[in-house]
Amino acid sequence: MSGAVGLSGASGPDMRSQAGVEASFPEDAFDRDVLLQLLLHTIAEAQNMGGAVNGRLGMSGDQVEALRRFLDAELGVPVAPDYQPEEEEAMVRTVLMQNRSMPGEIGEWLACIIARRAMEPNHLWEDLGLHERPDLTRLMNRHFTPLAAKNTRNMRWKRFLYRSLCEAEGFTMCPSPTCDACSEFHICYGDDSGEAVLARNNRKAPVV
Repeated sequence: MSGAVGLSGASGPDMRSQAGVEASFPEDAFDRDVLLQLLLHTIAEAQNMGGAVNGRLGMSGDQVEALRRFLDAELGVPVAPDYQPEEEEAMVRTVLMQNRSMPGEIGEWLACIIARRAMEPNHLWEDLGLHERPDLTRLMNRHFTPLAAKNTRNMRWKRFLYRSLCEAEGFTMCPSPTCDACSEFHICYGDDSGEAVLARNNRKAPVV
């Protein structure tokens, strides 16, 4: 399940406008744009670091093929037939699946992808390949509304997911009962803005 990357013009500055969805459906266009960014980011990783792309998406081969068809894309990287998440990733995925706003493939894909990318070391929005943190906030509010509604203080999303996981399991990871008095306040709520990974990669790419 491979071939040349077929996302025509997708890596250029007008990627947001090339998702192929009518402007009259902005949320559908947003979904496609986000999924395209996620796919491009993980394809680039697979090309640079090797391995099957679904190992970076947290999805089965069938799910990747469905995503490919949805985006009308060709991959150009290997796809393994199956993917089994590690225990921690599976637990984060379960929290997301239990808090989906609506049924359907897109929410399921996003739960898999977010859980897998949460295992990476950077800010979650960066490891998803998004343009900026507000894109992740919009995604969470749209597709995981019950969960996002609990993030009333704009906690960093990766930290919030793990806090939600801990609460679901009946324990806490916080050293203090209140956020304001906590010695780790800056970890949960510090600034996580910055230049997106895709932008950095594009800027570093050699001019040909």
